Order: sequence, then structure tokens, then C-alpha cells
Amino acid sequence: MGPSVERKWQKKWLEAGIFEPEPDSGRKKFFITVPWPYTNSSLHVGHGRTYTTADIIARYKRLSGYNVLFPMAFHQSGTPILAFSERIRRGDKQTLQLYRDTLREYEKEEDIEKRIEQFKEPQNIATYFSERIVKDFNNLGYSIDWRSRFTSGDLFYQEFVKWQFRKLNSLGLIKNGEYPVLYSINDRNAVGEDDISDGDIDKVTIEEFTGVIFKGKDFSLIAASLRPETVYGITNLWISPDCSYVRFRMNEGTYVVSEEALEKFQYQHQGIEILGPVKESEILSSVFETPLEHRKIKAYTSSFVDPDNGTGVVYSVPGHAVWDYMAIKDAGLKLEPIKVLSLTGTDQSTVESLVKELDIHSLGDTDKIKEATQRLYKLEFYDGKMMENNGKFSGLGSEKARDGIKNELFQKEEGFIFYETSRKAQTRSGSKVIVAVLSNQWFIDYSVDWWKKASHEVVNSMFFYPEFYRNAMNDAVDWLRERPCARRRGIGTKLPFDDEWVIESLSDSTLYPIIYTNQPTISEIFHLLGKIPDEILEYVYNDGQEESIKHFDSEVVQLAKKARIAKDYWYGVDIRLTAAPHISNHLAFYIMNHAALLPKRDNPKGIIISGLLLANGAKISKSKGNAISLLKISTKFTADLYRLFVAVSADISSVLDWNETEIAAVRRKYESFVEYFNNEEAKVQSGNSQVEDWFLSKFNLHLREYFTRMDAFDIRGAYISVFYEVLNDLKYVENRGGNVYSCLGKIRDQWLKVMAPVIPHTCEEIWSSTGHTGFISAEEFSIAQVGRSEESVIITENYLQQTVTDLREIMKATGISPKTIDIEVCSNEVREAAAEMVENRLKDLPNNLKPLIPEFMKIRKNVNLEIADEFEILTRNREYMESLFGCKVNVSRAKVYPGKKNAWPGRPLIKLN
Repeated sequence: MGPSVERKWQKKWLEAGIFEPEPDSGRKKFFITVPWPYTNSSLHVGHGRTYTTADIIARYKRLSGYNVLFPMAFHQSGTPILAFSERIRRGDKQTLQLYRDTLREYEKEEDIEKRIEQFKEPQNIATYFSERIVKDFNNLGYSIDWRSRFTSGDLFYQEFVKWQFRKLNSLGLIKNGEYPVLYSINDRNAVGEDDISDGDIDKVTIEEFTGVIFKGKDFSLIAASLRPETVYGITNLWISPDCSYVRFRMNEGTYVVSEEALEKFQYQHQGIEILGPVKESEILSSVFETPLEHRKIKAYTSSFVDPDNGTGVVYSVPGHAVWDYMAIKDAGLKLEPIKVLSLTGTDQSTVESLVKELDIHSLGDTDKIKEATQRLYKLEFYDGKMMENNGKFSGLGSEKARDGIKNELFQKEEGFIFYETSRKAQTRSGSKVIVAVLSNQWFIDYSVDWWKKASHEVVNSMFFYPEFYRNAMNDAVDWLRERPCARRRGIGTKLPFDDEWVIESLSDSTLYPIIYTNQPTISEIFHLLGKIPDEILEYVYNDGQEESIKHFDSEVVQLAKKARIAKDYWYGVDIRLTAAPHISNHLAFYIMNHAALLPKRDNPKGIIISGLLLANGAKISKSKGNAISLLKISTKFTADLYRLFVAVSADISSVLDWNETEIAAVRRKYESFVEYFNNEEAKVQSGNSQVEDWFLSKFNLHLREYFTRMDAFDIRGAYISVFYEVLNDLKYVENRGGNVYSCLGKIRDQWLKVMAPVIPHTCEEIWSSTGHTGFISAEEFSIAQVGRSEESVIITENYLQQTVTDLREIMKATGISPKTIDIEVCSNEVREAAAEMVENRLKDLPNNLKPLIPEFMKIRKNVNLEIADEFEILTRNREYMESLFGCKVNVSRAKVYPGKKNAWPGRPLIKLN
């Protein structure tokens, strides 16, 4: 089925409104949500996996009789759209090229520049790409209820967010003060995960370093460290040979750091006075003192020092750092390592032993040094103990020593806090991200004990797939502390108690799924009143009393009642499907805000974590050229092929690799499926052979497995059974001489119904062509409607298949091409004896059969007493076996051969002649 057929059915679905449910107290409901897309660009194949999986689940639930709400909205908050628009106005070449490349898929070449000109207005970017995403989602056959569509920029939604923040503030959960934040230098604004390039899949966090001061005569050097407990082991300092260092004054002291570090310092400390550059020779000729001990040390250059990491100055502890050890060795310096930590565990690895074990020869062995560093740091973190040469810290564990030494450095003014990003990062628009300490910063205090307790209760009441993510979710709740929730600029909702600030893009995205339940109604209230008073929001979303809204106009009251009925019916969310990187931010905020603000019955019910999608084994990004757009997916590969590939190629939670070889394999199976129905003989429904009875019984087994697996969200397992295995069974029927189209005629409707959640356009087309009216997407089918599976029929055919397999293996092993095949099945006498032996009633055996006991003990696992009459089965299918092997087949009942090999139930004797 090509794109034109798919577009036909997409249009019909939208016109008929079959995915637009209404509250119905007589029906069980299912509410599924996915991340709302950010509208600064189009979406690609990697994004599509999550949305496609959600749509398959939504369609399956409709098939199972649920009243399903699968809505969609769009996220516009934050700085990316604003920053991209500003860059376009400035004529930034990189940004202009990015949008030209994106627009080529949607626009005629002559219209691209006109469209880019419109993007100088931020709202035009958001509107354009939200419209394109709607079209792309429709082109992939997503069964979305678009009536619930809204954006985070809509004024009615901002009324809801303000109400949410007023409630948080009333609970004492919003604070104001000095706080470190991720910060965009060019945009002059705090940023979050949504603003940072790849911030959703490669998280950037704020790390607290200890800035350690090394005093010199004319100036002091500052090194940044995560391991201040190692200061007693310092032998020297390192600087980069390839960067500029700057002298500056801070707190009456004169210091030197790299030019890049100074920029960060200026965003973290007040009153910095830049004095000018300092020559490398000045640093190398100076003598410095270690903190606490005040030993004299020198600085040297080394290539491993990164001027943009920390301060551009590294203090050297070769006794505990492989980088330092190898740098000293490479430089030919005669500096002996100073050991300050010993290990208490069984692993007694040292710098020297790891260098030898991993065969590290120089600083050029980067990967090996990284591995050694990770191993040693982990060992010393958990099993490290300060040795006896460390003053009052001697004998302390690493963690206690770290805190103690850090405090000592602060008290003696030989150290201070310095913040750094966990990795180098830039915003989606290309601006460098650093850590800045902002005053008068608003933040949500997620560290409050009662809030964490309530949130853990929510997590532990929920369904998780895979289950192990429950622990990760609890860990994320424990980990959360103060979180900046507002910025000075950006698109979004003004902070209701300080309108100079805009609520940041993660903090306004925590309760938005509740708006899906009644968006048309609640937005109508806003249009009538020009606002949404808190009394109405409390009534609709938080069990407020009807008395509190009676003073409003009757039309508003009726709309509020309607909105509340819809919210009460649909909420909470049954499944939220998203990706693992969202656990520590989106999902943690989602759960904690529900726990704090809404009734318990409205808490989230379940979360499914989807694995990432790669392209030919590589991470997908536009810069790598492997980010295939959703538009191209639907036109080049078709929606149904993509959906089928997503369904069968990997479990929901596993990594899925999008590659042409695997796609081609799935395409061949899909084409086989379509071909069966394209053949006019598919309408034939006569025939009733043994193999056809077997097929029908097997099909019913596949259906039962399908429903069981789908109910457990094992989409891949369900469709392996009901798609691949049914196709294999049809092929077997054909090879057995059965009437494939007779089989197909008996299962057609049921097979199409269970395939429709994955390949809906194909199934609609076939459903329509076979005389059905209405949409297969609106059909219902459940496990209760599945026919019986005749176990005896399946056992019989499986026995025949096993016999044929055994014959092939014997021929292959012996190299014999037989003229005749003799098959001896076990006698009734041996069958009865085997039944006694299976039950360990050996003493009841006739004396003439007791010699068979040793042989039975060897093969008892392969004895099958379920097969009723092997002689009748093989005799009835003798012609089939003769045609298969091209020789005569004789079937007889075996005698008893004491001391020799015998025929047993399910294990006939086979002889090739």
C-alpha cells in the first residue's frame, strides 16, 4: 500500500472523527500521553518511535473495548525559539542554513527565503512547525484526538500554570535567593534541559568543584578539583601549553586562571577586576605553596590540560591520578608520587598496577587512561581510607575526609566553591552553556521531606515498564533538590508573584496532561471571561466546592461543571510513554507536582520507558546527516512499513537500530501479508484437511498469546506471534498441500483486526475491499471472542513435523538418500509400560519389559504420552512423506527389543534403506 492509499484513509478517519472520544461512564477508559513536541523544528525518525509505539497501544486499547483518549499539544516555552529567531534576524549563517535544509522538505525552493523572513518573528517558527508536526503525525496514521490540541503559549493555559504556581507558593515550595544555574552566555539567560542541544538524552548537570588556591609571590594559581581529599598528595601543578592565562583581582587577592575559566568566574563571583594577560614563562618560573601544608611546588606544562575545563590549572597527585602519573613520566620529571589513600577492599589496585595492567605507555593512550581513571576513582571513593600522614584527617574514609578537608580549605581561605557543567554544552541555537550564580533567583524546593514521602508513595503505587525503572524513579525523587523555575527572558508564562520573571520550560510542563481532558471547555471559559479565576480552576481540577463558583454567570458555571465531569472521567493518566533521559527531570517533576497539588485519585497510573532509536548503529542527529524526517518516512517507506518495523524489531525498552537491511527484511514479510489478500482466491472458504484444522487451532493460540502479550505491553512478542508465526504457519500449510486460501478465509477478519493497530491503512484497505462497511479501526475484538484450540490436532501435527525433522537430520548425518524409509512406532504394550515408568511404578511392570528400564531412564525427557495413535497419524500422512522425500515410506508397530534400541511414545524407530 503506497502513500496515496494511506492518505485516503487518514482523511476518512479525520472526517469521521473516530478518534474523538467523549466521557462515557458506561465504558472503561484509557488515557495515554507522550511528550509534547517542541516546535522549533521538524521531528525525525528517532522521535517517531515513541509516538508510534504510543499510537499502537492506543489503537490496541480501542480494539479491546476501551474508550481511549490519545491527545497532543505543543511546547513553545523557553529560549530556543526566541534565540533561533534572533539569530535569523542577525543573519547567522549556521542558523540560516539549518532552517533552509529543514524547509526544503516542506517548501518549494522559491518559497524558502520568504518563509525564513517570516521566522524573524518567534511565534511564526512555533506556529509553522506545530502545523508541520500535525501533518507528519497524521501521515503516520496516528489516532490522535486533535480537539484537545493547545500550546504552552496559549493564554488560557498560562492561567492554569499561574494557578499551579500560586498553589506551590502557598505550600512554601517556592523560594527566592542566590542559586547556581545553567546559563547561556549569548542569550544572557538561564537554560534547562529543553534548551540545551541533546539535553534530553545526554543530560547536563551542575557539578560543585573545590577551587583550591596555590599562593605565590606575585599571584596565586587556582585549580578546580572534585577530590579535595587528595591535596596532601600534591607534587606539582599543570597548565596548558596552548592557551592564554589571565591575571585578575578577587577579594583582595591576585589570581591566575585560563581565559575561558575567567569568563566563568565572572558569572559566579562579584567584584572581579581583570588585570591583564600573564605569560607562560611567568607561571613556570614562579614557586607556589600547597594549601594546608604549605610545601613549595612548581608548575609545568602538559598537553592533557583543557583550558575550558575547570580553571585551566590542574594540581598533580601522581599517587592517585593516572593522568598526572603519565604526564610526569612523559615530561621526564623526577617527582615521586605521594600516597595519601589506602584501599580497604579486596581490590588493591594502584596507579602503577593499572598502568601495567592496561599497558599504558604515554598520554596518547587516552582511552586506556580514562578506563584506569574511572576504575581507580571508583575504588578510592568507596574503599578509600586516609593514610597516617594526613594530620587530623588520618584514618577517615574518603567521603568524610573530602568534606572535612573542603571545610578546612574554606575556613583558612585557601579554597572556595566553583561550579562547572558536567560536560561541555551549548544551547540548541549554538550558545555556550556555563554555570552562573544568579541572585534573586526563583526556584522550587524539591528537597522538602513531606513532599518526597508523598512522591515515593505515588511512584510505588504506579505501573512501570520495564519494572526496574521504578527504582530509578525513586532515586530521581531522592536526588532532586532546589530547581530554578524562572528566567528573565523567553517564551512562556509570567511568574504570578514577580512578573519580571518567566516560568522556565520544564516547570510549566508538569501538569499539562490534565488540560487534555477538557481543553475545549476550559479555553471557552477563558474566552468568555478573559481570564480563568482560581475559584473555577480549584473547582474543576482540585475538587473545589460548587458554592465557590455560583457567583459566576450561569453559562460559565455550566461550562465549569462540564469541564469537571470530563476531568473526573479521564484523569489520571493511565500510561505516559517517554524515554529514559526524562526520568530525572520531566517525569520526576510530573510525579512530584501531582503528589503536591492534586487529589490522590488523579495521580499518574503508569509509565512506559521507550528505548532510543539509532540509525545504522549511530546516534541520530542532523549534524551527522542521519536524521530522516517523519515526512520522508511516510513518503519513502510508507507509514505502515515504519510502524511495523517499530513494532517487531525490538522490545519497547530496547535500543532499536533503523537500518536499510532490517527494513528490507520487514518489507518482504509485509508484502507477503498483502499478497495473500490481493489474491482473488482469498475469498475461497472451502476445505477441511488435517493441516487446515491444525492451522486454525494454532491461529487461535497465536491470538491468545497476542492478547496476553499486548496487555503486558510486549508489542514485539505479540506481533512476532500474530504476524511472523502466522505467516510461517501459512507457508507450512502450503508445503503440506493444504488450501492456504481456505485457511485465510476462516481467519481473515480476526487477523486484520489484530494487525490493524500496527498497519492500520493496509488493514482498512483490505477490510473495505472484502465488503465490510465502517472502519476496522473502530472494530472491537477481545480474547473472549477467540475460538478454541484443539490441542489434539496441534499435538498430532507437531508429531508429524518432528518426525519429518528427525528424518531430515538422519539423512544429513548419514549422507543416505533412501529408496525406502521404515518407521516403527511403539506398541501399545510399550506405551503402557512407559506410562508406568513415568509415574515411577517400576514394580508393576511385566517381567519381559523390565529390561527396558535402563533405556527409558536415558530418554525419559523425550517420551511424549500425549500423542494418541502414532501409527494412525503416520499412516494417514504417508503419501505426504513419500512426496516430500521421493521414496516409499513403510509404517509399522514395533516389537519389543530387550537390550536393543526400542520405539517409545513420541520416538519412533527410523531406518533408511
